[in-house]
Amino acid sequence: MTRARLRLDKTDHEILSLLGRDARLKNKELAQRIGLAPSTCLARVRRLEQHGYIVGYRAIVARAGRGARLEGWADIRFPNLTPELTHKFVRLVESAPEIIEAHRIAGRSDYVVRFCGGDLAAWNAFREGLEALGCNAEARFSVLVEAVK
Repeated sequence: MTRARLRLDKTDHEILSLLGRDARLKNKELAQRIGLAPSTCLARVRRLEQHGYIVGYRAIVARAGRGARLEGWADIRFPNLTPELTHKFVRLVESAPEIIEAHRIAGRSDYVVRFCGGDLAAWNAFREGLEALGCNAEARFSVLVEAVK
């Protein structure tokens, strides 16, 4: 994937908007909606993929479909974050299917992770894995009460 900045035009933004709302749009339908030939539309989509503007296509699964009874976000803070610890933490997150998003952030915390798991035992198992890193990380978990959007 090329990370060079690509100058996006109105058509590129329209493609991103339509695919962002419905990633299952067929190329022919997408091309028709924006007024391009299918081959031109496909070339633009491929270019957006190559430049990292489209990073993947996925299904958004409802919490019930995951068997999740517990969902929330955790702020993770490390007292002394080193490259080695970063690597270990990323491996821990990648190995935990209940962590469905993880982001490095700036601010009070170092990471924020979205947890969507069966129950509190699943969260505790992740937390124990975090403690096993031996770094005295602080994890503050906030439970999702109600989704408003």
